[in-house]
Amino acid sequence: MIKLYKMKTYNILTASALLMLGMLAVSCENGEIDFPDYEKGVTVYFPTQNPVRTLVMGEDEYDVTLDNAHKCKIGATMGGAYNGRNINIEVAVDNSLCNNLYFSDGETPVLPMPSNYYTLGSNTIKFNGDVKGYVDVQFTDAFFNDPKALTNNYVIPLLMKSQTGADSILSGKAMVAGETPQLTNAPYWDVQPKNYVLYLVKYICKYDAKYIRRGIDEIKTGGSTYKNVRHAGRLDKDEIFTGITTLSLNSIKYPVTYTVNKKNYNCDLILSFDDKDNCTIKSGTNGVKVSGTGAYKVKSEKKAWGNKDRDAMYLDYKVEFSDASFSTRDTLIWQRRGVKSQEFATVYKQK
Repeated sequence: MIKLYKMKTYNILTASALLMLGMLAVSCENGEIDFPDYEKGVTVYFPTQNPVRTLVMGEDEYDVTLDNAHKCKIGATMGGAYNGRNINIEVAVDNSLCNNLYFSDGETPVLPMPSNYYTLGSNTIKFNGDVKGYVDVQFTDAFFNDPKALTNNYVIPLLMKSQTGADSILSGKAMVAGETPQLTNAPYWDVQPKNYVLYLVKYICKYDAKYIRRGIDEIKTGGSTYKNVRHAGRLDKDEIFTGITTLSLNSIKYPVTYTVNKKNYNCDLILSFDDKDNCTIKSGTNGVKVSGTGAYKVKSEKKAWGNKDRDAMYLDYKVEFSDASFSTRDTLIWQRRGVKSQEFATVYKQK
């Protein structure tokens, strides 16, 4: 009886194994399994309503080819299906989406980007069998010449008008049936609409980055002269300098602070670059005299860190206060750009 039981068990296991092999064979012959779509249909929408896109000029650890061509892409996506579709979404710029809308401080208005600052590649977002689709945006010189393009100010307000290839657009559900409140007036919506996007765009120039800073200061004050060497001996122990901000495509603000006898001397340096990456250095602080020159050099610091050659800035300048002067030579080795994925918050003010 024991042998018979073992044989039956063996036969059952063998049959199960053969059945599984057969199912795998059929699966391999038929290719990928085609799962059914969501029973309520396929929807299209913008994944976020208030994204921030920073165009990064120059180089970064990730590909910024599109940025340097003064372009970006605005994307839409789909839900309710496992596989992509040939969906087309008709979109339009709708500046009224910015009406009565402010940033989180409640004072700074969300501005529709002027029409002469950009061009949409099309009024149709095409998925082409994928689960996402995009429309190209090309920016003009006028955008880069506007100081407001450096901070959170301008958005490209896009609205989905119609679609083909899906079942519906996620247009939200108003708190009160039959009413059509402003799409950006969040408290009036039970289900927030995702048929629009306020695509905020700004930029940083190629010289705007986080740097590893080292150098020498010659300090003259109270009739004395001495040197301050800022070099820890190891790159990972040197100062990480994060204070640079973009002023234009070719200029940056570079703040410096010197401390002498517990007194701080602060000054904003303005670095203006030519088309060969050489710069002149002037004062951006009233009452402080500055003169100097510098250069930005590509891959000049060999195997600086991460076993890679890194860009660097080399600066030589003099800063004169009423009671002290500082002659400085700086070496700044590129560390990172510091641009992160962001969204912005809004406040709707009913008028």
